[in-house]
Amino acid sequence: MNLGEPTRPDLAALFRPKSIAVLGASDRVGVGQRVVANLDAVGFDGDLFLVNPNRPVVGRRPTFPSISALPATPDLVISAVNRTATMDGLIEAASRGCPAGIVLAAGFGETGQHGRELEAHLREAAGTMALMGPNCLGYVNLIDRVAPYSGPLMEPPASGVTALISQSGALACTITGAAAERSLLFSHVITTGNQIGVTLADYIGFLSGVPEVRTVACYVEGFHDGRVLLSAMDAAQAAGKTVVVLKAGRSRVGGMAARTHTGSLAGSASVQLSVWRQHGVLVADDLEEFLALMELTSRVARLPGGQVGVVTISGGERLLFADAAEELGVPLAPFAEATSTRLREVLPEYASVANPLDTTGAGVVDGNSAAHGAAAFTVAQDPNVDVLVACQDAKNGWTEAEQASPLFHECVQVAADAAQAAGKPLVVISPSSGAVDRKAGECLRARGIPLLSGLRTGVAALAKLVAQNDPGDVAAGTPPLLPNGEGVALSGVAALRRLEDVGVDVWTTRLARTEDEAVELAKALGYPVAIKADGPGLQHRTELGGVRTGVSDDAAVRAAWRDVTGAVARAGMPISGALVQPMAPGGVEVFVGGIRDEQFGPVILAGPGGILLELIGDVAAGLAPLDLAAARKLLLSSRLALLLRGVRGAPPADLDALAASVSAISRLVAAPDVLALDVNPLIASPTGIALVDAKLVVRADEASSEPTA
Repeated sequence: MNLGEPTRPDLAALFRPKSIAVLGASDRVGVGQRVVANLDAVGFDGDLFLVNPNRPVVGRRPTFPSISALPATPDLVISAVNRTATMDGLIEAASRGCPAGIVLAAGFGETGQHGRELEAHLREAAGTMALMGPNCLGYVNLIDRVAPYSGPLMEPPASGVTALISQSGALACTITGAAAERSLLFSHVITTGNQIGVTLADYIGFLSGVPEVRTVACYVEGFHDGRVLLSAMDAAQAAGKTVVVLKAGRSRVGGMAARTHTGSLAGSASVQLSVWRQHGVLVADDLEEFLALMELTSRVARLPGGQVGVVTISGGERLLFADAAEELGVPLAPFAEATSTRLREVLPEYASVANPLDTTGAGVVDGNSAAHGAAAFTVAQDPNVDVLVACQDAKNGWTEAEQASPLFHECVQVAADAAQAAGKPLVVISPSSGAVDRKAGECLRARGIPLLSGLRTGVAALAKLVAQNDPGDVAAGTPPLLPNGEGVALSGVAALRRLEDVGVDVWTTRLARTEDEAVELAKALGYPVAIKADGPGLQHRTELGGVRTGVSDDAAVRAAWRDVTGAVARAGMPISGALVQPMAPGGVEVFVGGIRDEQFGPVILAGPGGILLELIGDVAAGLAPLDLAAARKLLLSSRLALLLRGVRGAPPADLDALAASVSAISRLVAAPDVLALDVNPLIASPTGIALVDAKLVVRADEASSEPTA
């Protein structure tokens, strides 16, 4: 599927300028001063023009009174003045043909309607310029030594393999400060601001073409075109990059804050998270996990498999890791028989041979790591183990110098040697966070080994990287099922007919308009039957008492007819009659739905159906329409997968038939008049599917006709 293309693929003038003009350059402490200082600090060697009509000299450099007075047209103009002066400066820059600009000033779309009007004027003034901001800090490009940036420079300003894109300038400073403590280096730090010109998708597209970048980490508050953004993320991954996202504005209050902060649309967060996960994007739950994923992916681009072997010297850490692994979904490799035998030979007889492995610390605390090293080597060589994890607290042990211990360094060193010998990646997880043992930290950095601080944070980050090898284990939240107050809800029979039109095998359903007709239909279809009140706009018939199942004879049909139609009528809902259906076979109840998301357009949802939809609340989302392979993947991307494969001795459902039905349903979800669809339940049995009920909301001007039978 062609999801769309990033709108500005050529951003060379913005990110690799040969000449820069700083509008508002100054030697007084402030934004203009910091931009010039940062350009000098990273060693920018192009032409630098300082523009300040009130000062003839800034530092030892001469200034120019205006953009028009510059001796040459700069590639990039960065405006470090207020929004009024910015407007004038950009008009001058555009008239000179400057290809790129950065606006640092705030007070635009994030402030409300007046600010959005100013943004429109700013966009018009910029013309065809590639414009970053407004309401941003600019960017740092350490690969090309360019830093038109008003924030504090990274420590140290050395180039790494992680590119950070942040919609918040202040949070970018928080992240780079925290990264310095972890010795995490960046290739780029880009603050997007309000994105009135160059967008998040454009930045990702640019970074996809930078060979030095391994990880693209995005702090996201909102965006305008989800499919274009997803296309850029797909392209980055196709170019060998790992994409990591921290999405803010997921809650109702957070969503409103995102609108006021950057003026962006916060969107349906649960849909966004699920769609990104479906496309292999690593989604962090919080800032600490975001940092951990950056650390992990900057040193381990992708894991060779999902089975993990864990070595520690503490029984307590072993148990805590086991709990976290089970809760967060890190698969612990079962040790091969030869591995268990060898471990019993090298470890004390009181050691418990299991994964995670507690080597008991035998000898390590006395400076002899032979037993621990032999155990680590054995685990690393196990054919079932894809990734070796050393779980060991990263402190030197105590705060007093005379109590300092080489424990962590010794444990890490032998684990690194074991992993290297086995040709497998090593991940070190410290159960607690804080300062790291200096000697061990230097060892890890020298060997390119990730250190994740905090047990739960580290295991969660590892779980998400592991899940890239098995997307069927991905879990997502529950998106909204139907829009509120939008469109018109069709009757149940009309919804089923629309599904039939796109090729879905709908369960036999007849509309009876009278009690006598219901009896005749029930006899023709064969007892037992289900009787369901039906009418346009009737979406909650079960809650109203409008459903009877297992109706077994003529008299029961008449009673059921009167009960269900009377219940709906008393609720003041319009009624066309009642649906009569043979009772469906047993099987796995599946929810399939669809919404028209404000960022991604038509989105199809799937998860456990019936009452499990509300109890489990685990629904995966994908972009409609889906082909068969994508439909199958969607079905296996929530806890629904466990039910479909069969539990407690139940036979597996017919996944091929179910995927074909979901693919067909997705075509209806993608129809231009459809606003929302709710199929619950779709019953999946070992021999096929039974779609027994559906709710469909369409645009008001498309809802004029209703089936009569």
